[in-house]
Amino acid sequence: MQKITTSSVFEFKGIGTLLKAGRLKVPPNQREYSWEDKHIGDLFRDFQNAIRNKQSIYFLGTIVISKGSKNVPEVVDGQQRLATTTILLAAIRDYFYLNKQETLQASIDTEYLYKIDREQVETVPKLALNTDDNEYFKNRIIALPNAKERQSVEPKKESHKRIDFAANKAESLVQDLVKNQTDFRNIKDILNEWLEFIDNKATIIHLTVPDEVNAFMMFETLNDRGLKTSQADLVKNFLFHEAGDRIQEAQQKWSRMIAILETLGIEDIVMTYLRHLMITLYGPTREKEIFEKIQKEVQGRGQAISFLDKLADYANSYAAILTPTHEKWNSYPAQIGESIANLRELKVQQIRPLMLAVAKHFEPSEALTSFRSFICWTVRFLISGGMRGGQLEDAYGDQALSVSMGKIKTTKELLDSLVTVIPSDEEFRTAFTTARVSQHNLARYYLRAIERCVRKDVQPELVPERDTDFLNLEHILPYERSNNWPHIDSETADAYTKRIGNMTLLNATTNADFGNAPFQTKRLVYKKSPLAITQLICELTNEQTLWSPIEINERQKKLADLAVNTWSLSPK
Repeated sequence: MQKITTSSVFEFKGIGTLLKAGRLKVPPNQREYSWEDKHIGDLFRDFQNAIRNKQSIYFLGTIVISKGSKNVPEVVDGQQRLATTTILLAAIRDYFYLNKQETLQASIDTEYLYKIDREQVETVPKLALNTDDNEYFKNRIIALPNAKERQSVEPKKESHKRIDFAANKAESLVQDLVKNQTDFRNIKDILNEWLEFIDNKATIIHLTVPDEVNAFMMFETLNDRGLKTSQADLVKNFLFHEAGDRIQEAQQKWSRMIAILETLGIEDIVMTYLRHLMITLYGPTREKEIFEKIQKEVQGRGQAISFLDKLADYANSYAAILTPTHEKWNSYPAQIGESIANLRELKVQQIRPLMLAVAKHFEPSEALTSFRSFICWTVRFLISGGMRGGQLEDAYGDQALSVSMGKIKTTKELLDSLVTVIPSDEEFRTAFTTARVSQHNLARYYLRAIERCVRKDVQPELVPERDTDFLNLEHILPYERSNNWPHIDSETADAYTKRIGNMTLLNATTNADFGNAPFQTKRLVYKKSPLAITQLICELTNEQTLWSPIEINERQKKLADLAVNTWSLSPK
């Protein structure tokens, strides 16, 4: 692990003060402007609320700057906040300009938006974006409203459209701030209050580091202290640096990976994917080890381009293991989509690297068998507990590496390698007899799958998502017992309400009508149900039975026997 150099510097300052200080540029290999309506709206609303409530400080997080080239510092992390704040400052400048307040307009121009480069004898923006966005940003945002370049500029990329959207949103905000004001002195005071806030109260931690590697190491320290920052850009910058004169090719491959992952709509998906891919390719990897491993494995432009190829190639399979309808599955057995849907419903991440390896390397029919097994193994772990998340991820990660290296080629070989890890039939049965389930989606899935097993459906663990549309989860002993359950005290209810043996499935309309009724009233409805797991309630009781822990335990034992077959170690 490399140490952070002593030349790394923290400063606590307003974001406007940072923009005033001098030029900043986003490196060519950084991503484009990516903020959309929600991000921009959240920032502007937060500013507005902080100003309205007279907050002395509003914390915007950490902005990381590295030394850069030609004495122009580079933005390692924070370009979206800097660019959006600049867009807002330009909107205030535009208002002053259009209302012929030349002195106020000029002060914003020269303090925040541009400076004179004496060597080149030209005006340059204080904030320059990456290669794709800089020219558009300069003409659409930095230029004055009546400038020729502003009048003729057209958005040609999606990032340009996002910049234009942000500019229009900032203009609307300014108009809203000054509406109903007829005295320009009041307008000036309102907008100056915003400028003062951006200068001194919209506060950042400004971190200056000598290079990207030190920035990455500092990120680890910040994350350990709860200050979350993006690490993906540092990985990207390292790979682009190693790519040398093939940087354009490297950019294309990275952009292809990002485009695939962004279709998932999952926050922070890039770092999650990078870690899962590193596990798949190199074995168990913690988040803080990603950069170090990539540095070790990737040296020089050939290896950089090869690794970027893998990033883009595996991204398609990674998107597929999270998307039941992904085009990758078109040539696979039909049940593959239901397998993916059920794994997604179970909401576990530890097994993703193994899923990725199987999706990439197994034949279609063998991949289906593996994914069905993954469902069964996951349920066994969810019910049995046992291994901690990190230990389980390591066990799966070891086998993901074996699959990637070609040492494991079948589901049976996978099971053999994990036989001491996955809960056995007896361990699973014992755990199931006393299991409590708090998450309704999991309880509903368990009961639906067991019902399919009782009906001898093929592949009972694969439950179609559409079943959730008409079946509700029913607690036989309800949460709200009122006077209909006098034989159950609060302590007993707390212990048994969430037991699987106390849960069943009912038609959604029926459940809504009588959820808190006495047991004998409920039993008459259960008796009419076509579901075997609901009929089991009636088989264990009669007209005089009061539903109690005895009946719950007995029913749960029977469900446990069925569960062993439902989630078999080796699905048929």
